[in-house]
Amino acid sequence: MARTSKSKIPVLLYRYEGPARNIGFTFSPLYLNEDTSQVRQEDMLFIYDEDFEHIRPAISHIFPITDPWSGETVQAFDPCWNNPIAKEAWQTIVADFKQVNSADPDLQMFLDKLTVWIRKVLDHADGIEVTGNL
Repeated sequence: MARTSKSKIPVLLYRYEGPARNIGFTFSPLYLNEDTSQVRQEDMLFIYDEDFEHIRPAISHIFPITDPWSGETVQAFDPCWNNPIAKEAWQTIVADFKQVNSADPDLQMFLDKLTVWIRKVLDHADGIEVTGNL
């Protein structure tokens, strides 16, 4: 019997070259409508903590925000838990990415790939949830 491959969360790399130890952040489509099907692993994106440091300022910049589930105000990004971020806030984050004028072409490529992934997800989702495991 043929063995089927196990689905995995895609990883976006900038500089991280260490072992696949999964310390970092998972980006997942956020659906506020409960009728939406479950998010598949291949629809997520993982960024190692060392690479996330290059995008943390843009994400932290949008806080405080309103949690789309509870309606409560969230004062700061939580690197140890889930951070549901609505579509409108991602527009600001992506705009901040565009303001980065890096002399490092690898960083620019990293930000461009992340921006493409974000826009693709936001075409059909209500936002993106960033879950840290630090």
